[in-house]
This record gives sequence, structure tokens and C-alpha cells, in this order.
Amino acid sequence: MAWRFKVSKYKNAAAILPKKEDWVSDVKVGAPTSCGNHIKASAAFIAFNVENRGGGSLGLLPLDYKGRLDSSSPLIHGHSDLITDFDFSPFDDGMLATCSTDAHVRIWHIPESGLKENLTDPEYSLPQFDKRVENVCFHPTADYLLTVAYFDTLKLWDIKHEKQIYCFSDHEDQVQSCSWRGNGSLLVTTAKDKTIRVLDPRSKIVAYEAEGHKTPKDSRVTWLGDTDRILSTGFDAHRTRELRIRDIRNFNKPLKVQTFDSSTGTLIPLYDPDTNMLFLAGKADVTIMYWEISDKDPFMTEGLKHNGKEDVFVLCSLQTKGACLVPKRGLNVMSGEVNRLLQLTSNAIVPLTYQVPRKTYREFHADLFPDTSGHNPSVTIQQWLNGANNPVKKISLDPAKNQGQSLHIFRGPLSKRREEDLTIDVETPIPAPRSCISNGVNKDNKISQVGFVKPFVAVKENNKNIINNDDGDGEQERRGLAQLKKAFEMPSGQDENVEIFGEENSSKLANIRKSFESRSISSDERNIVNDFHYSEQQQQKKEDHKEIEQQHTCVLDEKDNLEDQSDTGNSTGLTAMERRRTFEQRVSSVEEKPSSPTPKRASAGTRSFTNSEFVILPLNGPGGKLSVIRHQIGGRLPDGVIPSFVNGTSVLDFAFDPFNDNCLAAGNVTIIRWHPLSSGVMATACGDFVIRVWDIPSQRVSIILEGHLDQIFSMSWSPCGRFIATVCRDGKLRIYDPRKSNNPTHEGCGPPGVRGARILWVLDGRFIIVCGFSKISERQVSIFKANDLSKPLNTVTIDVNPAILVPAYDPDSSTLFVTGKGDSTIYAYEVGADAPHLFPLSHHKCCSVHQGFVILPKRLCDVRQVEFCRVLRLTQATLEHLSFTVPRIKTEYFQDDLFPPTQVTWEPVMTSAEWFGGTNRPPRLVSLQPPDMLSLSESRDGNSPSSVTAPLPAHSHVRHQTPPFLKGMVPPEAKETQHRLEESMNRQLDQVVTFKDQDNMEGVDAKEWNSEYLGSFKSNEFAWKLVKNIDVL
Repeated sequence: MAWRFKVSKYKNAAAILPKKEDWVSDVKVGAPTSCGNHIKASAAFIAFNVENRGGGSLGLLPLDYKGRLDSSSPLIHGHSDLITDFDFSPFDDGMLATCSTDAHVRIWHIPESGLKENLTDPEYSLPQFDKRVENVCFHPTADYLLTVAYFDTLKLWDIKHEKQIYCFSDHEDQVQSCSWRGNGSLLVTTAKDKTIRVLDPRSKIVAYEAEGHKTPKDSRVTWLGDTDRILSTGFDAHRTRELRIRDIRNFNKPLKVQTFDSSTGTLIPLYDPDTNMLFLAGKADVTIMYWEISDKDPFMTEGLKHNGKEDVFVLCSLQTKGACLVPKRGLNVMSGEVNRLLQLTSNAIVPLTYQVPRKTYREFHADLFPDTSGHNPSVTIQQWLNGANNPVKKISLDPAKNQGQSLHIFRGPLSKRREEDLTIDVETPIPAPRSCISNGVNKDNKISQVGFVKPFVAVKENNKNIINNDDGDGEQERRGLAQLKKAFEMPSGQDENVEIFGEENSSKLANIRKSFESRSISSDERNIVNDFHYSEQQQQKKEDHKEIEQQHTCVLDEKDNLEDQSDTGNSTGLTAMERRRTFEQRVSSVEEKPSSPTPKRASAGTRSFTNSEFVILPLNGPGGKLSVIRHQIGGRLPDGVIPSFVNGTSVLDFAFDPFNDNCLAAGNVTIIRWHPLSSGVMATACGDFVIRVWDIPSQRVSIILEGHLDQIFSMSWSPCGRFIATVCRDGKLRIYDPRKSNNPTHEGCGPPGVRGARILWVLDGRFIIVCGFSKISERQVSIFKANDLSKPLNTVTIDVNPAILVPAYDPDSSTLFVTGKGDSTIYAYEVGADAPHLFPLSHHKCCSVHQGFVILPKRLCDVRQVEFCRVLRLTQATLEHLSFTVPRIKTEYFQDDLFPPTQVTWEPVMTSAEWFGGTNRPPRLVSLQPPDMLSLSESRDGNSPSSVTAPLPAHSHVRHQTPPFLKGMVPPEAKETQHRLEESMNRQLDQVVTFKDQDNMEGVDAKEWNSEYLGSFKSNEFAWKLVKNIDVL
């Protein structure tokens, strides 16, 4: 029994509460409620829950960060709901796994330098699960192996090869906690069914099972290193907090049961296998208990408790929200720091250092710091599946043995590591189905393909049915896709003219698309323009033309064409930088009209539903009714039936001909876009994933553009009329040169969200604006360079809202307006060629929500009032004019710095035959300066003839000169009255004396002042004291 009296070298280890300056203060944690610890640390970073976006964000700081946390510090915007748990990889300090109430699990790569801006794009996303995910943890010996627990199911996921390798769903209630044995062979779980289980994932059996804690309240479990003992915390039948230690060799009977108090906070066990130190931090407690774990009875020895009451002034702020231990590679071993516990409170992160007292810390104390687990995995996933249980190689914490090398490990992005594997694996193995254990229920869980797949799982989520968006299991979706692919697979003897990259991962709609390639144009497309009748011969010509277009190859010099177009673009007026200096503020005025019976199902986008005279609005009811209204005439609409066009079917899009105010195109197609420069040319898109370019005079389709794998969200003509840009549901941006190739010339990644997106050309076609959603449903505005779609130049996050952001752009002022249906705010940005490219302006807050808005033609702006943009805003019952102006003092001059020559958008520069023949002509420009206004630049020109005057004689009065543009506008009576007033003022000014009397006065000598005038002051005591003070000074 001598071992009972053996003194532990960690017996006197005590927590050192640092000064408040060394805390991380001003942290807004909120009140997260989950089975997680709410804070985790690697050897380089600290991650913690923050009260932002409903708890869907994480704060991330360097491990040695101290002081106040800036409110503008970058965050990880990981999920759309509360992040329940997260974990760092033990083999990569920059790899973080997160899970959330939104049923998603995501993998994040953190650069070695930390976060410089908000992180929104994960490295990899697992398929969405059925329920809220409660726990994630990495395997202790095999890299890339992640454990995921949601509701009653636990899965193992290979995040490198993106496949599931184990599934267990025999829990009878929610899983609350899980932990791996030190050698990675077994896994222990606790659940709400009051049962503790030890699982062997490779044998797919429950190795051990026993009754856990008596109540279903939150419980935690941790494996005590690479031993046979397991520790769990929970509540007994009397709701008293307790701790139990079990040995798997006699699992049904606990070795030790330790009861505590009746507090309601869950005890978080934090165990260090190197020192056998156990820390218990209760949620909402101010104390942190320290125990030592031993192999024999009494199994637990209590150490010094940190009660947090040493400073009564900070007592209220030290209630624990969460806690974690810092890995041994992140400790300061030369100060005797054997452990560091990070305590997360409601507004701070407190680093508690557990130090063993020694006389000196000048040398490394090897007895306090045994070799610890290293940072290299001991087995691969395949080796582990084959039964290997190799422990992780130990490393020494002695700085002398490390030779000054950093113990921080960063292995780079996960995608690069996948690419390295691609250079080794030449052939992609065929995936084989693998069954998994279920709770007596047949669940066909299939394994995804072993070969390399593009990282982000957004494509897999797109595979869901676009009608009902079922939140089904990802494996069942892949099985459905395989059946669909087999059903729509082309015969072996038929050639496929279009080669699609990553066909296995293409969406369900992409596989169905092939069945539509030989179909004729639908009847709705044939009726897209009124009085269009297509004959069978014309339709056959269209199909023949399509076969010819499919044989074309992609032109290789399209990048050069785009660059040439961007370099030689028609840049007019001042540059964006110069305009930005003068564009200081935007003032808007609303002219409200009386109520009108506008339908609820009104257009929500900035489509071309208006011109200089008319505005077109859809009406409720069958038949696709469209009403035409003159928007310049105010007042209430007359009662009764509103005259309208009846199309016979529902209308999805409509657009006015920009060169004919009396021509309207409407039909049951998703997108209609007229050519900006050529008359009689129009592009349309519908549900078969192709774009058709129409020759209106000849009444036929001349060009068919292919290459989309899913629904086309939006498309836009470039200002030069040569290119078409599209954004698609498959998350891709594409640029076409329709007259040279029917395939895209440029392609890049667009917004990852699948709710919808809009695209627009800006800055003379050199840049592209894309409005869409992020993976966490944030509305975003991104700007791309037209000849480089690989990544956005800048992305601005607006908010979280289901409404699609619709952009409208004024090219003369480079002003971008974005808003959505149901919004009441119009967001304004100035687009510039210099970084950060999107400069926020003052946003306009409307008094009510709107259904849509559109910019009116530039020639309708009142330049005399410095109105640079006029907008029509459609609300629930009104159609309003919004006027955007710039405040100027000299409004009598034409502000030519704000109004450069504008494009003539109401007149074509070529015909459809010329455009289809390859002709390119620049747009015509016109000045908006009225003939009776002098420009601001001319008024400032000192060399203008009006500013040259003859020299005036001395003492003559300078008469105010009438500006040249006002001559002839002043009546003769006013001129005569003004002349008499000026003569009268001249006579009065001649009698004014120009000198003052005091100018002729002389001062008094200093000696006269001291001798003569002091006597008169002596009679006044106050005056005498004042003079004496003056003498002293």
C-alpha cells in the first residue's frame, strides 16, 4: 500500500489567474445551448461561439491573442443557424470541422497567418443530414477521418475522399457525447436513452453496453487516454451532478462514483493523458475543479480548486460558458506550464495556466513534461480499416531537442492534398456499395465514388428535386441519380457532341438535358413575339443548323478578344475615381401616386418592362394578362376593367424593344433579352438549358448556345453587343461569343447558393456584377473581371434574406442599385476599376416595401436639377418615381463632370443582318447639355471670351456683368431700374471717408505713463494693484 502515500509531482499544480489585460475581453458569446464545449483550441488558434447571425458564426483568434476584441475582427460565417460543436484536427492546426442546427457539417481551412477577412467558403461540405448535428470529432490516429453524431445516428466520414465508411443508428435517443480511445480502436458514446456504449466501427458491433446516468439530462464522456477506463459526467436520480469511471473489462459496474452538488450546469471533463490531470468545468459555475486520475483505488485525488472568487469585481463575468485544453504543442514549457485551460465566459476568454512550482524555470524540467503525441498520423484510413492500431509517434517538448523548429503544423488546403493524390492514382476505382449497421431498419447507405471529386458538396445538394427540395439522405439521392442516368443514357452507337466534365457529379437536370437535345422548339417559344408563325421547313432548318453548330470547336483566342474589347472600350467622360471624388451624397425624393389596383403577383426584377413612355405590369388572373400604363401621367387609375394584353398562357418574362416603344416581347420563357445595339436581335432562355438567339426579321433561330448543366438564372448582353454572360444553377459563370462558338469561351465559379442569381455588365464591359447567395443563404454582390472568372475581385455581403437581389446599373455615373422583392431598402454602390471596386453610397430607405424597380432612360433625367438617375418603383398598390440627385451649389450650370456623353439607347447602330454577318459598331453618344445652359467647366475657364474685359479706370465701380446665356432674357424695364440703382450707389460711395480719426493719433511715452499717470491710480486701490501686476509682468 506504499503507493497510496506516493507524492505526485503535479499535486501542487495551481491555476494562475492572469491580469485582466491578458484576457481576451469584449467577446460577445451569447447563450449557446448544445452538447458542445463552445470553445476549442489548436496549437495556433482559438475558435469559439459568438453571438452573430443566430449563433451561426465562430470567432477565431491566434492562441497568444490578448486584449480587447475589436468588433470588426473577422469571423467564420459557417452556418445559417447555431453552431453546436466544432473540432480542430490533431494533425493540422489550420483544419476546423463545424456542425450546426442547420444539419450541415463543414470543413474549413485557416491560413497560417490567420483570418484577414470573414471566412464564408468552406473547404468541403458533407451532404445535409436529416436532423440537427450535435457532435463532430476527429480520429486520434488516422488523418481525414471525422466522426459525426446527429440525433440517434453516428457516422464516420472520410473527408479526403468524400465518402462514408461507417454508420450506426442503434441509439434509442439523441447522442449527447462521443470520444475515441487513444489508439483509435474503439469509440464510446452517451445518449439521451441513459445508456453508454462502446462501439467497434471496424467490426460493426457494439462491443460493450451498460446503463449510464439515471437522468436523460446532458451527459459527457471521455476516454482516459490509451487505457481501459472511461470517464463520464451526468446527473443521478436526485439530479445531483456525478462522475463515473468504468473499466471496459467490467463495464456494467463503475469503478468510481463521485457526486458533487445540485447545480444544473453540465460538468465538462477535460483530461490530459500525459499528466493524468482532470479538470471539471461546470456550465454557469465560477469554480474549476482539478483532480488527478490514478490506476488504483481511490482512482481520483482532488487537487487545488480554482474558485474564481479572488477578484470580487470580476466574479459575475467568470461564469463558465465553455472550456477547453490547449494542446501540449502550444504550452510555454519553460515557465513550468503543464496545462492551460481556456475558460469561455459571457464576455471574455480567460487563459488559466496550471503551473507546477519550481525554484527556477531556466531549464527544461523533463519530469514534468513527458513525451506527448506528435502531429503526424500513425495510420491511413485504409490501414485503420484493415485493423491497424498503431499509436501516434511521441515527440519531446524540450526546445533544445526541437532545434528551434515550430510545433505549429499547417498542411495547406484540403483540395491541394487531393490533387497530390491524383498524380499517384491513375485509374479511378469503381465505387462499390457498402452496407452499414442499422437499428433493425433497412437503410441502404451507399458509398460515394472513391475517386477524386470536386471539393464543394453544393453540387450534390443541387441534385435534389427542384420542385419539392426534399431534405433526403445524400446516399438515397445518389442512388436516384444513378437510376435516372441509366434511364436517360444515350445508345452506345450515338455520338455525344458535348463533353461534360465530372459527369458523375453533374446534377439531375444535366442528365435529363440530353433527352431534349433533339426536340423541337415548344409552342410557347414559337409564340414569343406576336404574329410569329413558324413553318415546318423553318423548324427543320433550325434543327439542321443545330447539328452544324454542335460540330464547332471552342475558339482559342476568345480571351484575347475580351481583353482587346476591354482595352478599347468606349470610356467616356471622367474616370470612376474622378467621379467618386465629386459624388459625395445622394438625395432622393419620392413622388407618390394614389392607390391603383396593381396585382400582388407583380414583376420583381429590373426587367425591361418600361421605356420612355410606357410601363408594362402583369395582372392577376388566367391568360397571362399584361397591362400597359403611361408612367409619366400621375393620378388614380380609372375604375373598372383595366385594358390588357391576353397571351393565352402564363407569362414568365417580357421586355420592350429598346428601339421601338410600341413593340413588346412576352412569352412562357424564363428570360428575354434584346440586343443593346442591333435591331431585330433577341436572346431567350427556357427550361432546356440552352440559349437561342433570334433573328426577328427572318422569324427564325439563328444561334443556339449550349453548355449549361442546369437552370439558367440570368443572362446579360455586353455593352458592345458581342458577348453574352450567364449565371447558372450549377454554380458557374459563362461568357459566350455567339457568332463564333456555341460553347462558352470563358467559365468560372459563381455564387454557390441555389436560390437564384442575377448578372450584369459594368464599366464598359470590363467587369461583371453577380448578385446571388452564399452557402449559408447570405445575399451577396460580387464583381468579376470579364476576362478572368476564376475568382471575384470583391464580394459584399448584404444580409440574410430569401429574396433575390436584383441589380440595376447607371453606366454614366457607375452607380449600382440592388434590392429585392419585399425589401424597403435600395442599396447603392459606386463601381470602380480600382480596389475594392464596390464603394458603398448612402442607401435609400423607402417608407414601404416594393415589388420591383427599374431605371428609366437617361434622357428623362432633369439635368437642371442635377438628377442623374430616375427610377420607377412598384409597390403593392402604387407606381412611384424616385429621383436620385447630387447636391450642387451652382445649379445654373450644366454639371458636365456628372453627365458625360450618354449612349443613345433608343436608336440602333446596325441591323440584324449586319450583326449576324459579323459587323461590330460602337454605340453612338449624345450630350445631355441643354442649349441654353453653360457647362461648369466652361464657367471655370479663365480664357473664355466672356471673361476677357477691358481695364477699368481707377476709383471706378465694377458693374456686374450679365452672363452671356442670360442676355436677351432680362426685360428692358428691369435693366433700366437696375441702372438707376447702380448710379445712386455710385454717388453715395463717392462721399464715403476712407480713413479713420484714430489713425492720426500718437501714443504716449513709457516714462510719461509711469510718472504722470500713476498718481491718478493711487486713489483707487483696485486700479493701483492692477498697475503693479502689470509692472511685474
